[in-house]
Amino acid sequence: MMEQHQGEPAANGLGLVPAGRHQREGPVRCSPHTGRTRRLRRPAGPRQVALLIPAASLLILVSGAASSFRWMFVPSLALGLAGGIWLIVTVPPLLPHPALSRLMMTLLAVPAVAAAVLAAFASQGFVLETRGEVRSGEVTRVIEHQGKTTSYECVIRYHAVTEAPGTLNCGKSDHVGATVQVAWDPGGLVEPDFAEAKGTYRFFAILAMVSEIALVILGELTVAMGVVLRAAHRSSAARGPGTADGPEAAVGR
Repeated sequence: MMEQHQGEPAANGLGLVPAGRHQREGPVRCSPHTGRTRRLRRPAGPRQVALLIPAASLLILVSGAASSFRWMFVPSLALGLAGGIWLIVTVPPLLPHPALSRLMMTLLAVPAVAAAVLAAFASQGFVLETRGEVRSGEVTRVIEHQGKTTSYECVIRYHAVTEAPGTLNCGKSDHVGATVQVAWDPGGLVEPDFAEAKGTYRFFAILAMVSEIALVILGELTVAMGVVLRAAHRSSAARGPGTADGPEAAVGR
């Protein structure tokens, strides 16, 4: 019969038997939750990581595409950070050498950032081309903002009455008196920008997909390298003592 006790006097009278669920005159029985908790804390193996890399990469691409929409910026940032942090924290540590792990961490970060930024340009360009309006204007002033980085803002005067934005982020090469074409969405889905040639968003979309594919390939390659290097290390460690003992045994004989 099973009973639960906080402790019972030991046979020699010097202490108590371990508290917990146990039988009288029987061994202490561990709770079944202990083993389940340990299993939940086990890190994901290389196979699980390899299967999740495409999903994490897709989160980064989707977050970049959604970040161009004003009300989706914070959720998209959370998605991108979740996918990026998971890749950086989970994939490179599978490599046995710290220096190689740091190298792959850097290589993974480059296509991840590129995929997110290019996807944002592609989605913004798609919205402005499909439902935006284009107005011609002239740059009347260039404002320079100093901070950690230098940015520029152009004040634009239009040739006709319009609701297009009066200021727009611009570059150092823009100057007063330049004629510009401004694309803006009356619904305010995305930020306005200088009008590009038709179909430019397709170029950014292709580059974003290339970066996404490169990210997945690098991630899978890192997992494969980790498996091979760790297997080689275990094999050499297992052969080491035997190889060392072999000549000694032969000399002894």
